[in-house]
Amino acid sequence: MKRASFPFILMALCVVFGGCHNQQGGNSKHKFAKKQKDILELYNMADSIYYKEKRIDTTAFLRFIDKATEFAKDYPKDELSPDMLYRAGIGAMIIAKSAENQAQRATYCKKAIAIFDQFQEAYPNHKNYKYCYYQRGIIYDDILGDVNSAEDQYRDFVNRYPDDPLAPQLEEYIKMLGKSDKEIGEILQLQ
Repeated sequence: MKRASFPFILMALCVVFGGCHNQQGGNSKHKFAKKQKDILELYNMADSIYYKEKRIDTTAFLRFIDKATEFAKDYPKDELSPDMLYRAGIGAMIIAKSAENQAQRATYCKKAIAIFDQFQEAYPNHKNYKYCYYQRGIIYDDILGDVNSAEDQYRDFVNRYPDDPLAPQLEEYIKMLGKSDKEIGEILQLQ
């Protein structure tokens, strides 16, 4: 009798553990879908407040940024990851621009730069790869006032992507970096 019940018990255990495994697999798909949904909802909330209400909800952007960077790290091959990671970098730029003090501005700029670096490392063939140079240039130029670092980023873009429609505009813009309004006026009159 023990021999007959052992295979039965073994088969019962396989069914139970197999069922648990399937439930976990289904549960992990559900968790994954929920994470995707949450990221999109966080992005849409922060984005709509920014564009529709013309105000920056730092908390909403930070929640989105944290979730998006975590998602891209956990699911780098998911089609949503590169888009959300790039947008997280833009979100960090937005909150840096509106920061109340220099320390916060520097913190959010570092976060944005790190996200664009992470993006380029993870997605070297993505269409937005090249625009990370441009975004970092904006951070250095427009937010931090570091003209030399901005020029480096803009030049990297122009040198790597000379046929991009943005390249000629950046070449012209580089000529005006760090110039006074009077100097810019003189440059524009010469052209």
